[in-house]
Amino acid sequence: MANYGAEAQPLLPNKLQVTPLPKAQLAVVLFARLAEPIAYTQIFPYINAMVEELGIAEPKRVGFYSGIIDSLFALVQLCTIVYWGGLSDRIGRKPVILIGLSGVSVATLCFGLSHTLWQLLLSRALIGALCGNVAVIYCGVSDITDETNQSKAFPLLSVIWYMGAVIGPFLGGMLSHPAERYPDLFGNIPLLRNRPFFLPCLVSVLITVTAILVVAFFMTETLPPQDKVNHMEQATCNGAPSPTDGVVQDTLVQPIPSVQNTLFSRLTDPVARYIALMGFCIQAVDVAFGTVFVLWSYTPLTLGGLQREPREIGAVLGVTGSLGIASSIVIFPYLHARFKSVPLLASCLATSGVIFAMIPFVGYVIRSALPSVGQQEMAPPLGKLWGFILCILLIHRFAAMSYPAYMLVVKESLRDSRSAGALFGLATAANCLGEGTAPAFVS
Repeated sequence: MANYGAEAQPLLPNKLQVTPLPKAQLAVVLFARLAEPIAYTQIFPYINAMVEELGIAEPKRVGFYSGIIDSLFALVQLCTIVYWGGLSDRIGRKPVILIGLSGVSVATLCFGLSHTLWQLLLSRALIGALCGNVAVIYCGVSDITDETNQSKAFPLLSVIWYMGAVIGPFLGGMLSHPAERYPDLFGNIPLLRNRPFFLPCLVSVLITVTAILVVAFFMTETLPPQDKVNHMEQATCNGAPSPTDGVVQDTLVQPIPSVQNTLFSRLTDPVARYIALMGFCIQAVDVAFGTVFVLWSYTPLTLGGLQREPREIGAVLGVTGSLGIASSIVIFPYLHARFKSVPLLASCLATSGVIFAMIPFVGYVIRSALPSVGQQEMAPPLGKLWGFILCILLIHRFAAMSYPAYMLVVKESLRDSRSAGALFGLATAANCLGEGTAPAFVS
């Protein structure tokens, strides 16, 4: 009987059949995701110029105030993101996404019309408070995928972020001061002369309104009815590990127990605490680089910067986003298949230290090669010196792959789909804390 049992076993383990991605619903969710990074990043090329032109700060203090404005979005979002995620577990993903997109539209319009510091701060805070879509959209993708196709779906969310990071800075760099830059088109519009940074905000709002319409008419609710929290007895997350999957290879990806959907109850679990700590570190390092790079690019040569115009900064950020798209589509799936989530996450995060070490060296080389000019003069072109900056951006693209790897770790740690919103909300709250503290700290 023993021999018969041994012979009956297959020589090769059965491969899991890959579930096809629900392309139509995934496309709708991804388009909804696109609106936020556009609204978030379109201010980057001009925020320093905006602070200076509105008379909020002198050149030496511009970085401090722009850092506060940038940080406020994430700090306010930190206070609300867990609750938006928990709300999506109760009433569904679709209504929460619609609320978030609507809030982003109103607050972005207010930002473009602002002309005092408190108006900028209030509108930026409103964007953070009303938009909890990051966690909810990750929940939506988690709802419609399983362990066989999640490594294809989750990197697409990073691709969409990078697409927004291309479109947003392009809009901000090319559409700020439109009355001066395109006098034939906008020179006779008093609003655009008096509010030179309103047009990129308006175009961002139009994209967000389009996303609202697409979600309203074409998105099917992804949260199963039995998972809406008047819970029915038991539901299992599509991506939860099967009992036949074998031994989990890393502590971080062990399933965490199902607990109440509150921030503090989740933090009682050690794995959830590791997830939160790692989320904070990843986002703090990434946002710190973005803030330092934009401020470094705008700061005059005499003060240690590159003295670039907003349109140049927007173009460089667009290149960075394009590199991010390529790395997420081509490089990340290959590396994830070879090394899995946790080792890839650790390797990408460790690379960040190299970037910060390169910035002072590259800055010294550029300042030595360029003739010195006054703060109000046109800075000389960088020419071949852009190659040094490209090296920094390429290394940063590899380091930034830590984010999709991290979200896969979160997904692999999820046991109960009824608490997906709470867990992704916790992860996003940790991201927000890092995103909120980094700009104010480094600028």
